[in-house]
Amino acid sequence: MKKQTKTKIIKNLFWVLPILVVILAVLIRFSPVLEDRDFWYDEAFTGILLKQPLPEMNQMIFDDVHPPLHYWIAKPWSAMFDYSPAGIRSLSIVFGVLTVISLFWIGWKMFNKRAGMLAAIIATFSPFAIQYSQEARMYSLFGFLLLWAVWFFYRALQKNKIKDWVLWGVFGGLAFLTHYLSLFFFVMFYVAYVLYQKNFNKKEIFNIPFTKKAKNKGAVLFGDKGFWIGVGVIALFFLSWIKIFITHMLKGNLGWIDVSYLSDIPSTLQIFLFGHLPGTGGVPEANSFADLAINKSSIFNGSSVGLLVLILLTVLFVVAWKKNQKRKEFLVLSLISIGTLAFLILLSYVNIKLYVSRYFMPSAVLFYLLGAGLITEVFKKKWAWLITLFIYALLLLGLNQITYQTGWSQFFKAYEKGLFQKEYIITSNPFEYTSARYYFGKDKVRYYNKANPMEDFSGWVVVGNENRIEDEAELMEYKESSIVVDRDCNWEIAELEKVAEFEDYQICKIK
Repeated sequence: MKKQTKTKIIKNLFWVLPILVVILAVLIRFSPVLEDRDFWYDEAFTGILLKQPLPEMNQMIFDDVHPPLHYWIAKPWSAMFDYSPAGIRSLSIVFGVLTVISLFWIGWKMFNKRAGMLAAIIATFSPFAIQYSQEARMYSLFGFLLLWAVWFFYRALQKNKIKDWVLWGVFGGLAFLTHYLSLFFFVMFYVAYVLYQKNFNKKEIFNIPFTKKAKNKGAVLFGDKGFWIGVGVIALFFLSWIKIFITHMLKGNLGWIDVSYLSDIPSTLQIFLFGHLPGTGGVPEANSFADLAINKSSIFNGSSVGLLVLILLTVLFVVAWKKNQKRKEFLVLSLISIGTLAFLILLSYVNIKLYVSRYFMPSAVLFYLLGAGLITEVFKKKWAWLITLFIYALLLLGLNQITYQTGWSQFFKAYEKGLFQKEYIITSNPFEYTSARYYFGKDKVRYYNKANPMEDFSGWVVVGNENRIEDEAELMEYKESSIVVDRDCNWEIAELEKVAEFEDYQICKIK
């Protein structure tokens, strides 16, 4: 009787922990940062789009290079909050918290309860996951949709039920309408499909037959009925958007993305675990750790932790493989998460440059699940996942404080209080112009592009040339009616005087 009571108490306590984790995930994401963090270019772009009437918003989407699903969902959602920064960002919180809950459930079903808890806790406290749960972009939604696409794909591989193949197609199709990088995840889905069905023994490891009849001897290269039904569902989503998709692809405005290398994988994994400076693109440095007193530098900065994690997971993968523990589960997760990173790196060698850390939110979510599964399956003792969390917590505590404010929101609040009674606000480049346009509106903002005053921005949806100041003579026309916002009041073209400063920005007037 006492044993039964003890077991019941343990079961009840088990449900308390995930509920607490979800509550923590909500509280962390609804921090003051949600309102105070300044809108950078990408977020300001979202905010400007959402403020437009629906026909104009759709036209801006068509003229841009991103699919529409996030904007279509965010429009009615953020309207309820008058398109405030917190209101627009809160939609990402919804999907960020749903991802935490989903990781717990999927980790439990795919591996064990401890794996579900570990993956959910990592996602709850990861600065990368938190950052993109608080950003007015599509990445939180993208990660959520691809996670469920992977789950139904895995279920379909296991049971080959049409329902699961269809649901894989639905979530995959929705992911495509959220971010075009999903197309490269689909390639890895196919690789996972082929290899999942393979018998990995020494005699048959290279045997990849072309027909279903030979399935018992290897993988089915061309797929079976259920697989192609799922592909067909994805194709329906694709075809519904193909005209705009082709238009977007022909724009070819991805020249800002750097070439990537295999050495970027450890850096990316470190970013997944510890985040990066907000408002940066490409593969930036992961958030830094506090300097050691001995040599005034941290051995954990750069990609060192990411490299150690990659080595550890590789060793655990080999151990699990040799023990025949969840081989195919780990194979699917590895291919679709880290495999997609490697695939995009290889494509960069043929000048297809798409490797941007924030594009890989689905990889990050699956990476949390993969790591949790490997740790809890290889180390069966209950203390293994707790030690993992303890080490991760220590590393998080060692991170330097992350700066979220640049000064726009502070300047906007001061402007609303009447501290700067000027008709126009002038910025020094199209990126700052976009942020200013979100806060102050198109009619109040102008820009003088210091780097190249006559540069053509007609292809930039929210910038254009309409509010461009082209030379010094035109700039002087705004002398009495404008305030200049820049990171430095020392302009060669005009003499400026600093009148205030907010974080990174100086507020200047033209003498």
